[in-house]
Amino acid sequence: MKRRQFLKSTAALAGTAGLSLPQTTRAQAMPAVINVGHLVAVCMSPLFYAQATGMFKDEGLKVEMKFMPNPGDALTALTGGVMQVVHIPFTNIIVAANNGAPVRIIGGSGAGGLFLIAQGSSGIKSMKDLAAKKGTGLKIGAMRLNTFELMAYRALANAGLKYSDFEMVWFSDTLSMASAFEAKAVDVVTHVEPFATRLVDKLGGVPIASNLDTWGKDGRDCVTNARTDFIEKYPQAVTKYMRALLKADAAIKANPDKAVEVLDASKFYRVDKDTLKAALPRLRPQVNLIGPGEDGMRTATADMTTLGYIKS
Repeated sequence: MKRRQFLKSTAALAGTAGLSLPQTTRAQAMPAVINVGHLVAVCMSPLFYAQATGMFKDEGLKVEMKFMPNPGDALTALTGGVMQVVHIPFTNIIVAANNGAPVRIIGGSGAGGLFLIAQGSSGIKSMKDLAAKKGTGLKIGAMRLNTFELMAYRALANAGLKYSDFEMVWFSDTLSMASAFEAKAVDVVTHVEPFATRLVDKLGGVPIASNLDTWGKDGRDCVTNARTDFIEKYPQAVTKYMRALLKADAAIKANPDKAVEVLDASKFYRVDKDTLKAALPRLRPQVNLIGPGEDGMRTATADMTTLGYIKS
């Protein structure tokens, strides 16, 4: 993947159609509050924007958000009933569901924005360059099980490479992985926006692959997930929640400059405003999951089977 491709906006900033979700005519009970767990990537932008602009409130919902340091914590909170909805990588939720957890994917969140990034000093500018470094002890950082690993695994496999060709370094959260790259403790790392932009624009990193390369158009990272008992008990609330996300999706695409102002003022991200402005178009909101996004998820699911995370 060439640097200029990374620097060019991947988003076709157009409005999202189909906001009119089915309405029920019969009054239903509504939850007093919906507890939502989240990480800090730009793929959370529909959630953050909807909360910051009162779109959930407009739907008659009270949403309380809680930052989770890693996908595992968020998944544990969801399966344990502490959270009713979480926005986390699709790989984690697929493994949980495959193991019998009462959870379901109910929508997308963002597309693109996940990159394999090499240190500028490494001389690696492409996957071909990376292949030339196999067997040299080069260190690649990723996070087990989530999309960070699965994107890296598929990028390596597509280049005819495997984990044993390198020294894999496994992290438990995104912030420590970014810090390791900054400290040059790893040579290559998988990271997501807005941190990927900082690693490239501020620290001289070179993007050599992305989840759009590995999983195609609308390549996924995080998705929106809920407990099955919550879906069954509060179907109208789930509809309203998704409607708010779709409205936020459309608003961000229609006016990205305003979205940057809203999201920066809300301080959801741990980067400066310029970094956020550069990162937002590279990980566009995409709540609609149907289509190419599904295809990429199937590719990752097949790889999870190969890696032994799920049986089938």
